[in-house]
Amino acid sequence: MAIEFPEGMRLIECINNEIPICNECGAIMDVKENPGYCDIYVCPNCGCEVDEMDYEYENDEDDWYEDEEDDDDQVPRGCAACGGPYP
Repeated sequence: MAIEFPEGMRLIECINNEIPICNECGAIMDVKENPGYCDIYVCPNCGCEVDEMDYEYENDEDDWYEDEEDDDDQVPRGCAACGGPYP
């Protein structure tokens, strides 16, 4: 089975559907059952292991904005970078 490294819309889909993604290398993680305890997520690429209860995808929302002022009035970094319109 091929190791998947989601990008773009596939990455957003994985995050929205709570599909675990390795914080070390970005690959989709496998689930290893641990009877009597919480499951363990294991990265098929780098071998990183995380308990299901300890897993959190590191997505720092502050990185989405250019300045550290009030986020409600800011244009997301992606819009400023591509020069596209922002609603």
